Amino acid sequence: MLKRIRLLLVVVLTALSTVVALAVPSAAADTPVPPSSAGQRWALKVADHYVTVSAGANGDSKLRASMTATTPGPTEQFTLHTDWVTGKGFGTTVSFRSEATGNYVTTEDDASDSMLRTRATTIGAWERFTLKPLSGGVFGLLASNGKYVAAELGTYPDKGLLRARTAQPANVETLGSWERFSLVRVDGQGSTSPAPAPTAQAPVARDVVSWNVCANNNGSCTLNDAPSATVATNVSNALHQAMGTRRPDAIFFQEICEKAAKPLELALESWAGPMDVRFMPTSFKVAGTSIEAQKDCDDSKDGVSRGSFGIALAVPDSNTWYQGTVLPSPPKKGTDPAKEQRPMLCAVMPAEGTAYCNAHFSSGPYTDANGNPQGDDTDPSDLYRPKQAQAMRDTVDALTAKGYTTYYGGDLNTTQNDVSYLSTLYPGHQECGQPTPSSPHTGAPTDGNNKIDYIFGPQGPTYTCRVVDGTLSDHRMINLTTS
Repeated sequence: MLKRIRLLLVVVLTALSTVVALAVPSAAADTPVPPSSAGQRWALKVADHYVTVSAGANGDSKLRASMTATTPGPTEQFTLHTDWVTGKGFGTTVSFRSEATGNYVTTEDDASDSMLRTRATTIGAWERFTLKPLSGGVFGLLASNGKYVAAELGTYPDKGLLRARTAQPANVETLGSWERFSLVRVDGQGSTSPAPAPTAQAPVARDVVSWNVCANNNGSCTLNDAPSATVATNVSNALHQAMGTRRPDAIFFQEICEKAAKPLELALESWAGPMDVRFMPTSFKVAGTSIEAQKDCDDSKDGVSRGSFGIALAVPDSNTWYQGTVLPSPPKKGTDPAKEQRPMLCAVMPAEGTAYCNAHFSSGPYTDANGNPQGDDTDPSDLYRPKQAQAMRDTVDALTAKGYTTYYGGDLNTTQNDVSYLSTLYPGHQECGQPTPSSPHTGAPTDGNNKIDYIFGPQGPTYTCRVVDGTLSDHRMINLTTS
């Protein structure tokens, strides 16, 4: 109960913050990062010391090389983010968000000795760093002031302090040990143990919804730059109107921002009963590395960070296990922009014997409003949507082998003309829109004149499928019911 009260206060305060126009939004108005986010966590090491966020006597949130930390606790953990840089795109720089403070690492100005602190609530130029690969699998951190980050490990009075103070050398390999950083993966992306076995048989009757809510990627959509509380309220209201008196057993969301997850959970609970909303970010490989950084949503129109961009999964709060997966996704080729690394998110309800998996597949070729060709999965000789479908099916089969009845789907970015790309998702299962397992792969359009949103379930029950226009998005919601 205390958890719900605290989260309700967050939503109320966030909603109130959108009523008054503030010249500079305060950190207090920001919605916290949900603990249910399945984004990968990382630790930084320099000269064999973990980098820690030091609260200090005045809560200064300085970054320094720890002399005591032997394992990465909350003060040594970060999530990596990448935002749009004009003329360069995503994946060219990385920003560090502290798990301890929820703020981004910033480079202070010269008057503050160019120290690094976790005090920024949004990403700007001073929160961006370039990862420069070095021999030995380590990196130099090039800050926005044009200098490399160094840890003061000698006789500097503020022991271990990180400062962006090393001029760029002619040969980057000459950087010293105090300027060579390694990134260490910390357990993340949800539950780290295997999924538990179900304790009950799944009921036949299920009610599952999938909806791309268009909360960041399309400027013509209602929620494109809306504050987190506004997204939560409007999405919940639209779903409630579409569902009437029926309670959804699971809802798959795509194109949603991380910090809307908890407010949305509470909004849904006002009519749908106790639920958990889990989140999984979309990512980009950082230029010149194999490191993945979460794609950040644009700040809301009132200047507040909305966290990472990705997918969410709303399930009953009997959920005890959830896990995010980065699906095989197109790589960057030549001078093309970096490609989105697409997410999948699964959760199980052992007490109901049911599992759910939501995904957002790579986009196929299309033309934007300006007549320019777009899309990530555009190489006919090396298509990734079939690989993404296979990865989803492998996960579904593993959950089925444990005894779960699994429902899966999402925005699979594949029209009926190319439905063969999804062929591995069909055997032994049935798709919302197929009256029988042997029926043609057809259905009402969900995006313009195309059907690109899908929900699959087990064969056996009687299926009905509705497509409902929630008016907020360029996608319509799709609703599977079984009986």
